[in-house]
Amino acid sequence: MTPTIAHQALYRRWRAQTFSQIVGQEAVVETLRNAVRLDRVSHAILFVGPRGTGKTSLARILAKALNCTDLRDGDPCDACEACAAIREGRAMDLVEIDAASNRGIDAIRELRERIHYAPADLRRKVYILDEAHQITKDAWNALLKSLEEPPESVVFMFASTHPQEFPPAILSRLQRFDVRRLTVPEIEGKLTRILEADGRDAEPAALHLIARLAAGGMRDAESMLDQLLASAGERLDEPRVRDLLGLAESDAIDGFVDALVAGDAAAGIAVLDSLDERGRDARVFLDQVVEALRAALVAALGGAGQHPVTGLAAAARRLAAIDPNRAGTGGLRLQLELALFADAGTGAGAAGSSEIEGPSPVASVSPAATSMAADATDRRPPGSQPAHQPRV
Repeated sequence: MTPTIAHQALYRRWRAQTFSQIVGQEAVVETLRNAVRLDRVSHAILFVGPRGTGKTSLARILAKALNCTDLRDGDPCDACEACAAIREGRAMDLVEIDAASNRGIDAIRELRERIHYAPADLRRKVYILDEAHQITKDAWNALLKSLEEPPESVVFMFASTHPQEFPPAILSRLQRFDVRRLTVPEIEGKLTRILEADGRDAEPAALHLIARLAAGGMRDAESMLDQLLASAGERLDEPRVRDLLGLAESDAIDGFVDALVAGDAAAGIAVLDSLDERGRDARVFLDQVVEALRAALVAALGGAGQHPVTGLAAAARRLAAIDPNRAGTGGLRLQLELALFADAGTGAGAAGSSEIEGPSPVASVSPAATSMAADATDRRPPGSQPAHQPRV
């Protein structure tokens, strides 16, 4: 009987193994390659950036470069014994630690004791600590001396999405590299290469939609593509992507934004009714509306768009009173309806009058609205985190 080969996720199969395979991040890659060529790699490095943008991949590749026996212009060969051991996860001297679950002083003390042992199978011993911002204050204090004066054969690499949570004394001892979000064309390019290698096909519009939903994270894009390929036919098209990911259609989003700005409660409720009939998730829809409002505000500030800035700003303030985590789907539907009623009869294009008032401006600010104000594109794909996609 032929043994069944376990499926390996796309993001794992297509993880970059050399600097030349990293998508985007040109400035970081060039700096690291120069440091390797000149043998000027710091003993303590911090990679900062949004989730899924390549922080730990860069750390692993740098670990390869520090131990590669056949460097090629600062890039590891990915063929020598050291590179192969790191790639296959059997290098004893590459220690990866999830700081989210090993954040206490006991775990750090154990690490501190181990660093004094000489490398067993590599030239340099490398410690990669992911989600390092979750390390406790006492644990940082225990590690501080080792960061100041580590053994010559040891390199520490930290990856974090929240560098502001690091103690200042630690940050001052780390060489920091900021990893940026990837652009939509960069994500589309890699997804196209993945499909070509797997003998699959997709409409350009479908890939563009996935790339936008990924919000700059390559891993999220690859995870979504993996999910979609498992449930789609030979060719992946945009309607199929929207249906499988539970996204509302553009007409519904635009219609709801129009209703919000005009204070047209009846039109907005009709949109919500149609979404309920098609089984769309109200939380996902809220995130799509938030992104649509953000895009409309940007367009209006530039002199384009069909809505005035004041109307869009008022609609955004009403959405700010919605807390999607405060109630279930039914409760969220009610909050969306109240947002529609808020300006009914008080201007903003509504006719007639009404005594119904919307949520108080002092209501709790929703995560969705806070994200819109700062960076409404930081969304998560289904199946990865309890968050939702932006409107596309």
